[in-house]
Amino acid sequence: MKKQGISYLIITMLFICCMFYILKHTNLSDNVELSKSIQIILIFFLIRISYGCSLYIKRQYSKHKYSYGIVMNLALLIFININILRQINLLIENWNIMSIAEIYNNTLESFSFFAMLTLPCIVILSIYSIITNIVLIKKEGYSLNNLLGIFMGVLALLGLFGSQFIYRVTSMMITSSDAFFVKKMIDILINVTLSYFYTLIIATLYCNVRAAKHEPKYDKDFVIILGAKIRADGTLTPLLKARADRAIEFGKKQYEITNKTICYVPSGGKGNDEIVAEGVAIEQYLIENGINKENIMVEDKSSSTIENMKFSNSKIVEIKKDAKISFATTNYHVFRSGVIANNCGIDCEGMGSKTKWYFYTNALIREFIANLIQEKRKHIALIGVMYLSTIALIFIGYYYNLIN
Repeated sequence: MKKQGISYLIITMLFICCMFYILKHTNLSDNVELSKSIQIILIFFLIRISYGCSLYIKRQYSKHKYSYGIVMNLALLIFININILRQINLLIENWNIMSIAEIYNNTLESFSFFAMLTLPCIVILSIYSIITNIVLIKKEGYSLNNLLGIFMGVLALLGLFGSQFIYRVTSMMITSSDAFFVKKMIDILINVTLSYFYTLIIATLYCNVRAAKHEPKYDKDFVIILGAKIRADGTLTPLLKARADRAIEFGKKQYEITNKTICYVPSGGKGNDEIVAEGVAIEQYLIENGINKENIMVEDKSSSTIENMKFSNSKIVEIKKDAKISFATTNYHVFRSGVIANNCGIDCEGMGSKTKWYFYTNALIREFIANLIQEKRKHIALIGVMYLSTIALIFIGYYYNLIN
């Protein structure tokens, strides 16, 4: 932690020194030289922010592994790094001709550039989301939850093409040069919104895939098996079997590698339409698959993932306070379960079981929405700052006649 803080301080000091050096050796009466200096300073500034985001993400992964803060900083890191490359490319291509006005407009239109750059990916993801949900409905039946992917896919496409429609309409309605900044403002604010949510989607996908593929260290004392709805006869559904099988596989592999036996904690209470508690049903499945009953500790009161974690951890700390804990759940559920565990103060590592391919898109959308809801204040604050900053830049550019 101290090394990271020192390195961050060094980067900050180098940034400040470079800025002073560039300004000192710049002919302020030369428009082209001044514009080059400004763009170089901008690139250094973006690099500094990028380094700060990278440092935060690294620190969070080393401490928690699961955090919505990682998603937000990764989204910002994606946007900034793409703009660093863009600014470097513009600087090289226009080394002797770029004016301050051009620098200003290129900076202001970064969001528009990013929105257009990521447009093909978002279109593909939206169409894929709709297709997978149609397959999901055919395979698993109709429900509001199973319509989520179709709804979000259509919404994303409407956001893409609707933004272009709004831009065209405003272009036709606003022809006066005095009102040009209004059209510019509408266009850029739309792209600010699209860019923000695009990067969040990409970052959410990355964090979920990384969490799902993560293999915990083979030093665990307990593995919590997160419950899910069971069949009418009290047996496990394929989804819940996969979670239990993943825990069994991990326990056996750990014993082979370290000769350390793991204790299984099947977790889940009894729903109104279930004949036994989910934890009890999982316990029975574990015994049928060769797990010694002495190595099983059932939690049968929980009714949500939060309670799964809290109630299971309460039982664990009664036996061993400094226990090393892992949890098994479906691959798309690992990241959010880890976030919930962190919020409950539980230090643990997750492992993901495979599921049918057409389930994943709906699950990813739920994770994305969960992020938005849980961190809604931060998202609102960030979007608000971006809007206000953009509006201020547009008015400054309009006042000094920089916008073209």
